[in-house]
Amino acid sequence: MLFFAHLGLTMAAASPFKRASMAFVALGSMLPDIIDKPLGYLVYGTPAMGRTVAHTLLFLLILAMLSYGLNSNRLGSLSGGVMAHLTLDSIWQTPIIFLWPLLGPFPADGYMSVTGYIETLLRGLENPYILIPEVLGFLLLIPLLAPRLKKVQKIFSQIGS
Repeated sequence: MLFFAHLGLTMAAASPFKRASMAFVALGSMLPDIIDKPLGYLVYGTPAMGRTVAHTLLFLLILAMLSYGLNSNRLGSLSGGVMAHLTLDSIWQTPIIFLWPLLGPFPADGYMSVTGYIETLLRGLENPYILIPEVLGFLLLIPLLAPRLKKVQKIFSQIGS
């Protein structure tokens, strides 16, 4: 999954829950990639190692326990977003990552340049299993963000006048 699928599908799924903090759901929907993509590049020297610590059940459980222990709606929303991210990534199909550290270290991935990684991601859009969720996620974001965009537009029009 890429950006729009994670963000749009997760926010649409969370929207019926009145207690959900949508900003934290949105952040959680992207948090594993926000953490792991740079971490994989810094630690392993390649963005291809973009599924490490934040793509694990351990990471999700720590967030959920913090949310419960602190009785935090925001952390609960963040945890829900992370859970949706891991679900959309079908991370359970890679148990060595999902159940880390129980099954050993993260599997080494071959070197890939940043440009090569981006090209691979974009080439993935040729696959309907990636393209369709991306388009659907984008379409679901429109009604969710439209009211907020109107508020921003109103603020800017007031500044301009």
